[in-house]
Order: sequence, then structure tokens, then C-alpha cells
Amino acid sequence: MDYLRYITGSRAFALSAILLIASCAKISSPSGGPKDEDPPVILKSVPENGTVMFTGKTFSVTFDEYVILDKINDKFMVSPPMKNKPEVRLKGKSLVVEWEDELADSTTYTFYFQDAIRDNNENNPINNYQYVFSTGPVLDSLSLTGNVFNASDLEAAEEIMVMMYSNMSDTAPRKVLPAYISRPDPSGGFLISNIKPGRYMLYAVKDLNGNRLYDLDDETFAYCDSILEITPEDNFAVVPDTLKYRPPSATETTKPDIFTFGTHRLYAFVPESKKQYLKFTERKSAGGLGFGLALPSDSAQFSVTFNAIPEESWFMQTNARRDTFMVWITDPAVYDLDLIEAYVTFPFTDSTGVIIQRTDTVNMRFVKPPVPRGGTGRKPALVLNTNLAGKIRPGTVPLFISGTPLGDSDTSKITLTEIIDSVQTRLIPVFAKDSSDIRRLRMTTPLKPGASYSLVCLGGSFADIYGHVTDSVNYRITVATEEDYGSVTANLTGYEGAVIIQLVAEKDRVVREIALKSPGTVRFGLLDKGRYRLKAIYDLDGNGTWTTGDFNLRRGPEPVTYYNGEMDVKINWELEQDWDLGKMFVKDVSLRNKPGVKK
Repeated sequence: MDYLRYITGSRAFALSAILLIASCAKISSPSGGPKDEDPPVILKSVPENGTVMFTGKTFSVTFDEYVILDKINDKFMVSPPMKNKPEVRLKGKSLVVEWEDELADSTTYTFYFQDAIRDNNENNPINNYQYVFSTGPVLDSLSLTGNVFNASDLEAAEEIMVMMYSNMSDTAPRKVLPAYISRPDPSGGFLISNIKPGRYMLYAVKDLNGNRLYDLDDETFAYCDSILEITPEDNFAVVPDTLKYRPPSATETTKPDIFTFGTHRLYAFVPESKKQYLKFTERKSAGGLGFGLALPSDSAQFSVTFNAIPEESWFMQTNARRDTFMVWITDPAVYDLDLIEAYVTFPFTDSTGVIIQRTDTVNMRFVKPPVPRGGTGRKPALVLNTNLAGKIRPGTVPLFISGTPLGDSDTSKITLTEIIDSVQTRLIPVFAKDSSDIRRLRMTTPLKPGASYSLVCLGGSFADIYGHVTDSVNYRITVATEEDYGSVTANLTGYEGAVIIQLVAEKDRVVREIALKSPGTVRFGLLDKGRYRLKAIYDLDGNGTWTTGDFNLRRGPEPVTYYNGEMDVKINWELEQDWDLGKMFVKDVSLRNKPGVKK
């Protein structure tokens, strides 16, 4: 019996061990080796890539593994373009492309896939893959490189298409398809290959309606203002199956490749809108009616009238640009109406491009919010926004901003106390209405650097024209000194003329700007610590702002350039730089991503 128990126990132990090993084998997985980082390999193309005397309407490319097509509708294009876009599909491990259009005689066609072809497992792309054939006996092999940057900030233009035309007419990009077409990579660099020797014009467009033409006023556009001579002496040749284009990586900033600094530069811009129309109407409050125009206009060209509403019951306010108009109704019997019918007369651009006067009837509705249950019916308190948060800069003028027109202030309910080295001094607060906006008040009492202030405003200190009054509030104000900030000074040389110097921070946010004549010196003081860059706008028309381009007038956008490097501004520290403005359109490639963006 003991022997049998021993055998039975041993067998049980062995069985348990086997089960344990089996279970461990089930939850363990082999390492699988290194991660696959290789793109798919092309096994064959039918017909072969680079075929001449091509007569078919389809081709196929077979890979060594299954592939996927990433955003193929956005990335795939044919140069020269076809009227009907070819069909691209997958069949097993093959890519099949078919089309209906008749091919032009003696023409080289290039099918661009960019990085759309990727392996099915690790998503590894074949970068810049192209399939090329010729319907004639010769395969055109010349190529052109270049870049497309936004004219305003020299960042790589996004979602833009580059086009080459053998048609020299200025109307060609608006009316006919290009001879060659390509798309820049994320760095802004582009390659147009398999070009026939000849004379061409070069353009770029953000094609909003997908017709491969520049025919919309709000499309981003760029053009080269000279004719390009494409010859074997000035342009390199490529072989389709050996083309190895690799976009620069984020770390390759010391030796950018030829596509980062291509032969031809294009600077893209959106032309200024020239169509005038009524852009918006709104009624955000019972007594406030807002109207906006697409372009500035003389106040005499814009008017509002109401049926059966006396003129003394309302008044109109216009902003400085004369493109926004606010009508404020002062009669409760009128602004309590849920519906107000306004007759608006405004300048309007007709179909011939001529500005005419047009009158529309606009129904302005406003439904008052219900009175909360248990409410007293008392008017809600007036809320004012201010610029008094935290420590304010020396010279800051305190602002009090309302959503509705303000009435007179009751200074008898306002006290202002100055505190310097624990010594308190009572001051007289002085308020003035902003001449440009009746919803703003300025406190004009001088505030000293390094001092602290207590501004006590009892209930009813401020009121709007509708009888809303403020609740009691105590504003605690601390004024900094110049020693709490840094400064930047730039000595400008190398260019004579009007310039606008901007101090920019992260994402090209403009912190300050100063217009002056170069050569000269520009200083930005009272700066918070941080990293900044300098940007120059060459103000060719002297209007004090950056002017975009206009292809109809053959006028390019005003050039810009950047100081080569960032500046680390520290508290109580002044940086001084010499800056040669002799070179336009300069932006260090290592800083091309917006400031503050980690690479």
C-alpha cells in the first residue's frame, strides 16, 4: 500500500509538473527578433518602370509582401495631369493602376505615390515612389528641385501643389492643366522629375476645389517671376528605379540636403480679398445689434434704419477699421422686443466686380433668458473685465471693459490708496471714457513703478446705459520696475528703407513691433524672461504692415527675414545684437519649426 501510494504521488507530481510547463508555454511568447524597419521590396513592374513607346491603359507593381495605401487620394498624382484621375487598387501583393484618358503622343508620364505605399505589418513606407513611362521613343529625364514656403513666416507651405507650365500666358494657371505637377514634402522641398527640355513657368497653389487650377480668390498661391530654362546643363537627370529621395529628419539641421535648399524658391500667399459684402449680423444682447463687412468702408456707405422706431431711440458705434458697426437701442420698449426688423444698406461687390449699394432686410431676434425660480427680478450686476491681473508693467493704463456702453462713473464710491514702503497715501482716481470705444474706461491717475495700490469700488461705482451697476470689488495693483524685465536692442545695417521689426515668441506670436527706417537701432524693453526671435518685414509700400501678394498685378508679397538664432532674455539684463538685413527670406532651418516646439 505504501508503495502504491508512493507511485500514485509520484505520478501526480509528474502530471502537475507537465501541466505547469504547458501552461507556462502558453503564456510565454518568443522575442520574435528585431523589429522590421525595411519598406516593401518591388519584385517586378508590368510593364517595366521606365518603359518607352507605352500604349496601354494600366500598369501593375508587385511587392514581396502585402501593402496598404495610406491617404492615397491625397498623395497620389500624375504628371502631366489627366482629366480623370486614374483608379488605384490593390490585388494580392500587387498595386494596379488603370485609367480611361487617351495618352498624349511622345510624352513622359510620372505617377507620384509619395509615401502612400506601406507594408501591412509595420507601416514602413516606400518614400517618394514614382512609376514612369513614355508614349514616345525617349524617356524625358531632366529634373528640377525647389521649395515652397509661406511668404509671411517662411514656414513650409502645407497641402500645396507645385505646377510647371509650358504655356507662357499669365492666364495659364487659371485656365489650363499644367505640363508637370508635384507636391512638396513636409520640409517644403519638392522634386519634379522626367521633364522635357524647354521653357517653363513655375507656380504653386493650395487647390481647394481639386481641379488643379488657380481659380479661387482665397486659394494660397505662389509664382516664380521669371521663365525657367530646363536644359541638361542646368538640371540633373534621374533614373526612375534608382531615385532615392529621403526627406531630411528632424535632427539633420547641420547639413540639410538639396531639397531643403532647392534651386528655385516659391513664397506662397493668400491675396487680399477684394469682394465687399455683409459678412455677419448678430444680436447677442437685447439692446445690441452687430453688423460686419468683409472689407473696411466709409461710414457714409453703411446705414441702418428701422420701421416705426424713432431715431432718438438708438445710436450707432463704428470701429476704427470701419468694418464693424454696433447699434445700441436705448428705449426699453424697443429692446424688449423679441424681433427687431432692420433695413441695412451696405457696399456690395456685384458679379462684374463693381461695388454697388445694396439694401437687405435683416430680422434680429433675441430671447431673454427666463428669470430663475425664486429670483427677485433685480437686474444682474454689471461685470467689468480689466488688465490688472498680477504685477503690471510700468506705464500700464488700467482699463475697465464692459460688454455694453458705459455711463458715467460715480467717483464718490471709489477710493484709491498708494502704498510705498508701508506709507499709505490717498489719491484721487480719475476715469475717462475711451474715445474709440464707449464700452471702455481708462483710469488716468499715474501709477508709480515699485508701488502698490488698493482700488476700492463700492457697489454702483460703474453703470451701463441700461441701468446695470457693478457690485463692490477691491482691485489690488502692484506695479513692477524696469529691473523686473529684460530688453533687446538690435542695430540694423545692410538695407536702406522702411522696415517693421517684430519681436516674436513661441509659434511666431508677435510680442511687439516697431516701424522705422533702416539703417537704425530698435529697442524692445520691459520683456518677460524667455526665448525670443527677431523678424523683419521689408515695408516696400510704406503702409506700416505686411502686404500680401497679388498675381493679377504681378506683385509679390513683401519680403520677410529672421535674425539667425534665438535670444534668451533674462531679468534685469539687456541683449544687444548687430543685424545685417542685406539678405531677405532668411530663416535658420533649425528654427523653422515654430519657437517653443521641441524637435
